[in-house]
Amino acid sequence: MIYHYLKIAFRNLIKYKTQSIVSIVGLAIGFTCFALSVLWIRYEMTYDDFHEGSERIYLAGNKFALQGDGFSYLSSSLLADYLDKNCPEVEKACHVMAGSEAEPVLYQKTEYQMMQLNVDSSFVSMFNITVLNGDNQLRLGKNQIAITDKAAKRIFGDELPIGKQITLPENDHAEMTIVAVVKSWEGHSIYPFDILLPYPDWEAHWGRQQCHTLFRVYPDTDIKALEQRLAEYKVQQDSHEQTISTPIALLSTLRSTHPQENVNVKLNHVRLFACIGVLVIICGLCNYLTMLITRIRMRKRELALRKVNGASNAGLLSLLLSELILLLVISSGIGAMLLELILPVFKRLSQIDESTSFFYGEVSLYILSLLVMTTGVAVIFVYYANKRTLLDSIRHKSNLHLSGWFYKASILFQLFISIGFVFCTLVMMKQLNYLLNSNELGLERHNVGVIGSTYGFENVPFEKILDQMPDITERLYGFYTPIPKMIFSTHEVNEWEGQADKEQRVNVESETINQEFADFFQVGLIEGSMLDEKDGKEAVVVNESAVKAFGWNQPIGKKIRMGIDEVCTVKGVIKDICYNAPIHPVTPAVFSLGSNKDRGNFIFKFKEGTWDTVSKKLKEEAHKVNPNADLFLINMEERYNDFMKSENTMIKLLSVVSFICIIIAVFGIFSLVTLSCEQRRKEIAIRKVNGASVKVILNLFFKEYLILLIISSFTAFPLGYLIMKHWLEGYVKQTPISFWMYGGIFAGMLLIIFLSIIWRVWKAARQNPAEVIKSE
Repeated sequence: MIYHYLKIAFRNLIKYKTQSIVSIVGLAIGFTCFALSVLWIRYEMTYDDFHEGSERIYLAGNKFALQGDGFSYLSSSLLADYLDKNCPEVEKACHVMAGSEAEPVLYQKTEYQMMQLNVDSSFVSMFNITVLNGDNQLRLGKNQIAITDKAAKRIFGDELPIGKQITLPENDHAEMTIVAVVKSWEGHSIYPFDILLPYPDWEAHWGRQQCHTLFRVYPDTDIKALEQRLAEYKVQQDSHEQTISTPIALLSTLRSTHPQENVNVKLNHVRLFACIGVLVIICGLCNYLTMLITRIRMRKRELALRKVNGASNAGLLSLLLSELILLLVISSGIGAMLLELILPVFKRLSQIDESTSFFYGEVSLYILSLLVMTTGVAVIFVYYANKRTLLDSIRHKSNLHLSGWFYKASILFQLFISIGFVFCTLVMMKQLNYLLNSNELGLERHNVGVIGSTYGFENVPFEKILDQMPDITERLYGFYTPIPKMIFSTHEVNEWEGQADKEQRVNVESETINQEFADFFQVGLIEGSMLDEKDGKEAVVVNESAVKAFGWNQPIGKKIRMGIDEVCTVKGVIKDICYNAPIHPVTPAVFSLGSNKDRGNFIFKFKEGTWDTVSKKLKEEAHKVNPNADLFLINMEERYNDFMKSENTMIKLLSVVSFICIIIAVFGIFSLVTLSCEQRRKEIAIRKVNGASVKVILNLFFKEYLILLIISSFTAFPLGYLIMKHWLEGYVKQTPISFWMYGGIFAGMLLIIFLSIIWRVWKAARQNPAEVIKSE
């Protein structure tokens, strides 16, 4: 019986192959998108949750408004000791130094890439590091390291690594002796390691942020009270009292609450993509269920005969559902093949370093859950449609054709989703293009390169080399690169002209600027004039954010006290310069003339399309002096674009999904029109006999879909506008949502719908009415 049902189901899929292919592809993509997104979200939310008391482990950071979201992972080496002594809620605290990527390790002239972590003794006890072999106390001395069991297996195989030496090229080729083998982390962590090194004995200072401070609190601790206490406290440094502010964040959610620049896609974008996957699944399922329910009505005589011949309701339901189940199984199989194709790209984007079996196991579980839920929903609709169809056959009621509520709701939903996706994608693309190519961000980044560091190349005459290179069009000396920002200087201003509240304080960024810098980077001057050599230290330029922070309407000529005896006069106002991602507000900044022309990076402009040639030439010249060092070169535009890589990835994915949704909706409409023409052949023939032209019949069908398109547009556009308006508010600069987008999307969808129905309706309308009536 099952074989018989599957054979009938397969024949129906082949008979309606166009609609079946669209449904299968849509469901396969939806299943894959949703399953991978859920896997990604679960993985992101389980970082460091395997530690004992993980819900009580926090990172104590540092407020740093000049970079990112203002939360810096770095803190002073003195902070861990302060927490232990002054915060009774803290059970244990430690500090670590972590690299952002694997570093080379040499053993017998073979190089291995290993993650290295500098730790103190408190880290070992706090995280219950298990020693498998060697020094059980794990007190690492100078030139001593511990290595994980997995790393030991990679390097030494089955040999005992205790007492062996490895070389760290990035640490002045230091020879390190292995004194212990420890157990690897049991899960994924923000602090992965293959090698544990002793924490460096550097001079600790409250003003030097050089490590990560981790601490664990006692159970039932009032975290809000601890946060409030650490928001502002006093410490002694160099015989002076200093005010410190220390924000804290839960370690297990750190990647989502305060993502670092190395995170490719933000967690909120992953959640959004999971929702998109669900919508694609619903679109594909609605499209197919509409076809299935329509064909149930067309097969009412067959179903009635089966019922008369003894078929049970359960048997008829199994017959009808077998086609759906077969379609879902095929979709899952294609989804698995799609997973195999995109897995390398997904692993790179998600930064999930797991085996292929891990992905297949997780995805299979999520897809199986989706199949069960999808089948459960479909059973309700199919059972109801089958029951109504049998009752109509018994009572000799006329068929409702395709004018039923389910058909119209399905088309409306698919058009609504398609229009919404297209609208949101266009707004996001317009905003991203605006951010990457607009001059409104205050700094010209296009074709600007930087020699980021000359460490190891002090004897290389870069100035002379740049002057002799034909692809270099302009150069700038005496300034550090603004993107990525490497030198930070802040100042608390407590007195300025027009100050309303004498207790008010404004933290400003201290920068340097002159006319040469402004011309090179095309910095926009709003009012006043730029600084020149005659002004000296008494004249400054401020940005728009500083004008707002000081509450000025006429800033030119206003006084600012920058120090005890340093009073400056505002000479000009420039546009805000976005050094960070444009989702972060610009910090108030005060610009003065630079004091040392011999300091700074080598900044230069190069001809269009010559970056690879320029960088290659610079590296060749540098390696003539020091072939063992790496020259740090920066393409400013590429580096700034990295700030937007999450949005850029999201737009690419959204574009693909929008295209898939439109295809599903269009082919769904085409299939429905085909079935509708098949059902209404007699009606079309009678209309032709009564004098209706082909144009009238075309208009009859087109008007129905036009009404559905108008209704879906009137719901999709306002909702899309509200969503995109809220999304745009997260950026410092926003592109306007133009009216042409609404008209363009509506006209495009109208054209697509018209093209999808005209050929089939034209073919039905051109048939000989006499032949149609005789066949009926």
